[in-house]
Amino acid sequence: MLYMEISSWEPANRDKILEHFKELKVPAGIKIVNQWVDLTGGRYFILYECDDAEAFAAFNLPWSDVCYIDCVPVMKSTDFMSAMSRKS
Repeated sequence: MLYMEISSWEPANRDKILEHFKELKVPAGIKIVNQWVDLTGGRYFILYECDDAEAFAAFNLPWSDVCYIDCVPVMKSTDFMSAMSRKS
């Protein structure tokens, strides 16, 4: 399943965020599709695939002390429209 995650942090946590990024290890079970950084600061966007709850937790829990994570399951709109038309 694809997940779009938006992480945001307080300006005071910027240095902690940078340290976390330096130590980032992507666990087995997570396949990063793409990543973006908000150039105005304070937000990070990542699109990744994951079908393993343990990998999901291992990827996200280390960040819970320095940022807020909003994670949403997503799919391409063309795939969604195809799936919905098959159900009609």
